[in-house]
Amino acid sequence: MQICKITLLCLCISVFAFGEDKNAERQMWEKLQKKMEQGISGKFRLTKSVAKISKEFVSQGIFSVSKKDGIIWETEKPFPDLNVFPMKKLQEYFSGDFEELQKKFDLKLLADTLILFPKEKNVKKIITSATLLVKGDNLQSCKIVWANKDYAFYEFMVP
Repeated sequence: MQICKITLLCLCISVFAFGEDKNAERQMWEKLQKKMEQGISGKFRLTKSVAKISKEFVSQGIFSVSKKDGIIWETEKPFPDLNVFPMKKLQEYFSGDFEELQKKFDLKLLADTLILFPKEKNVKKIITSATLLVKGDNLQSCKIVWANKDYAFYEFMVP
């Protein structure tokens, strides 16, 4: 369940813009907000790596994100599972405000990749970084590296 919450945070954060200045970021934010209101759906592939045993586990499924329904995350393989996160619940964790993002994370921008490093000590004990790759208006992938060197790599295929 913890991984799902972190994934949802990454999806919410992913609607943030990439740019050299806040104006470019704000423009992208508005574009992505509009797209989110229209709805986003696609397939995902999740690769989890467990460092202690040098093993990867892969799961696949479908997802949808909308302002009305929130996030629906349905794992199909290897085992069926369904998680629904209402938008109001998500906003309790993260409002979507860029200034709030900057308060919680140190940000490093490299072309179309944004790396987030948590500032809060309690979060640093769990997560060392989250790396988001954005192409156009879509989040292509998100890699979360845990403090114990495990990681979760999410790939999103949006038509």
